[in-house]
Amino acid sequence: MFFNKKIDRIYEFKEEQREKAENNAPDDFSDEYFDPSEYKNQMSTSDNLEKGDLFAMIVSAWITIVPICLGVLLFIVFVSWFLLGLW
Repeated sequence: MFFNKKIDRIYEFKEEQREKAENNAPDDFSDEYFDPSEYKNQMSTSDNLEKGDLFAMIVSAWITIVPICLGVLLFIVFVSWFLLGLW
């Protein structure tokens, strides 16, 4: 390649800028009011779901997926029926 040295210089320059930015970045733990234990609470799926949400999600998935699958199957059946000359 004709421009290997120029490309290498560009990559080196970008690497130097990235290192400078990492060194100058503020520390998340420097805040005196920051409490790291706040972020260690594990959330479960039951925290975000209400009583009937799981059933509602299953029903909505069936309402969405089943008609599309039936449509695709009917399309395949009708195309094969037409191509085989069964009509």
